Amino acid sequence: MQFGTGAKVRFGNIMHYLVAIGEVPDRDVAIREFEKLIDTFGFKYYCIFHEPKPIENPAQLIVAANWPEAWIARYVEKKYIVTDPTIRFLLRANKSFSWEQAVEAYKNNPQYRRMQKMMQDGKAHGLGSGYIFPVFGRNALMGATTLGGPGEIELTPSEIMLLETVTRSTYFKLLEFMGDAYAEKVAEGTEITLTHREVQALSHMADGLTSPEIAALLKVAPTTVDWYGASLQEKLGAKNRNHAVALGLRRGLIP
Repeated sequence: MQFGTGAKVRFGNIMHYLVAIGEVPDRDVAIREFEKLIDTFGFKYYCIFHEPKPIENPAQLIVAANWPEAWIARYVEKKYIVTDPTIRFLLRANKSFSWEQAVEAYKNNPQYRRMQKMMQDGKAHGLGSGYIFPVFGRNALMGATTLGGPGEIELTPSEIMLLETVTRSTYFKLLEFMGDAYAEKVAEGTEITLTHREVQALSHMADGLTSPEIAALLKVAPTTVDWYGASLQEKLGAKNRNHAVALGLRRGLIP
C-alpha cells in the first residue's frame, strides 16, 4: 500500500485519532477531534445517526452532527427520508458507498427524479458530494455516519477502509457518553433482529393502524402484513399484536 505525501499525512492523522479517541474525556472533545480529522479529507459536514426508522422526525435519530440547520429543517419539511436514495441504499448495503453510487442505483426507479431533486436541493445547502459509512452490530445495521462537503471529494479504497474504522470507533465512543441507560437499551435491542419492513409494520401497528391500512402504506397485500405481524410476535415472544407493540416500545425497537 503506497501513499502520496498528502495521503501519508492523513494516514498519520487517522492513526493518531484512533489511539486518542479511546482516551477523550468527554463528548465535546471527541466531536472536536473528529471534525479536525474529517476536515483533512475535505469534508465540511457530517451526521452520525442511528439506524433509520420510519418516524415522523428523522432528526431524533441523530447522535451528533454539524449538518446545515436549514438543510435539516428542509429535509424534515419535505419528508425526504421517504425517498432519500442514500438512506434506501444504506438499508441494503453491506459496505460504505458514495452518495453518487446510491443515486445511480435507483436510475430505473419511478422516484428517481425526486431523488435527483433532493440531491440538488442538498447541493444548494452546501452538500455537493459525500459518503456513507455503515456501522453494523452483531446482527444488523446499528447506525451510520455520512460525510459531505460542497466540492467533489473522491476517496481511495484505502481511505474508505480507514474511515470505516474511524466512523465506527466514533459512533461507539459517542454511545458511551450517552449513559448506562442507553447502553443497556442498545445491548437489549441487538439481541433481536428485525427487518426494515418489520420495523415499519411495527411502527404503524403502534399508531393503531389495521392490516389493510398498513398494507396500503407499504404497498403490499394485507396478508403480507399479517405475516409481518406473526413474525414479530415470534421474534419478540409476544402473545398478540398489542403485546408485540408494547415489547417493541420497551426494547427501543420503535420510537
